[in-house]
Amino acid sequence: MMSELELNKYVTPDGSLDGRLLWKREPLYRGMNGRCVERFYPSPEQSYIFKPLTNGESVDREAWIYRHVLSLFPPIFPKLLAVSMEGAGEAGWSIFEDLGPLRHDFDLELAKDVVERMAWWHAFPVSHWRGLTGHGVKPPIEQIAADVLKRWDEAGALLNDIEEYSGFGQREMNALIRGLANADGQSLSGIRVLSHGDLHLGNYARGADGRLYILDWEHAHMNTPYWDLYHLIDISHPMFPKKITIPEREMLLDYYLRQSARQGCEWEREAFIRGYFRFSAAFSLWMLLLIAGDLERGDSVWPKDRLLKQREETRDHLIGCLSRISSGLTGNFTQKD
Repeated sequence: MMSELELNKYVTPDGSLDGRLLWKREPLYRGMNGRCVERFYPSPEQSYIFKPLTNGESVDREAWIYRHVLSLFPPIFPKLLAVSMEGAGEAGWSIFEDLGPLRHDFDLELAKDVVERMAWWHAFPVSHWRGLTGHGVKPPIEQIAADVLKRWDEAGALLNDIEEYSGFGQREMNALIRGLANADGQSLSGIRVLSHGDLHLGNYARGADGRLYILDWEHAHMNTPYWDLYHLIDISHPMFPKKITIPEREMLLDYYLRQSARQGCEWEREAFIRGYFRFSAAFSLWMLLLIAGDLERGDSVWPKDRLLKQREETRDHLIGCLSRISSGLTGNFTQKD
């Protein structure tokens, strides 16, 4: 494996890979700003992952997370091998070890592995992460709820289309959203925890070695436990589709509660799960509004067919959560660990 100094020579001053020095390069995915994460080969025997700045967070933040947060973690993330000089801004970049082919297919066992690790990092006391703020890549749930209320005519129209499937109407949803918008945040779960920040299916995977890997930690911040759980279970992504059933959703929530108890964090089951459904419903309705805006403008970085699939998935997840709120909490779907 090359040293940081050796890897630096493959990056130009503007923060791009120098293709003249490479044996081969493979695009992996495109970020929100259009820049591409790539696998590059200095030689046929060596490969690394090049990640330019792809979003609103700086590479300085990701490097900070690696030094001050992930240094305490087991090896469930790729090693950071080289990084641009601090203050590089839009020309910032990072180089990571290549973990090889990663499988981003959603299944219950993979999700349970993530939940087990999540319960572990959620168990750290807030005081342990003094350098982290409560600001992530998306607004907090209180702001999300307030935004939905401002766009209630649009949100209400979406609810009208699904009321017959969920048993949950505009009036009930408006009350739910107002409750979240007026909360101080702490009432949602009682505490703040370390959050990955963007734990959608594209950011966790099974490696060729069978191990779990969790990627892209630059959005780590302090938030309610529901934030990571929602991104794992119910958030949709245009490029990483997944389906989850009602029993699977509740199995994962029960599994989180059991794993949290093993870490010394006890939750009252029904209150916690009821809170999750409320959180998930509000977030999913907000996501539907965002997707509708992307489709209307036609300027999204994601292809239209992918956005339509994401809309369908988000709608299904919203119906699933609203139907559980409407009918009351389910029985305990606990299964053996």
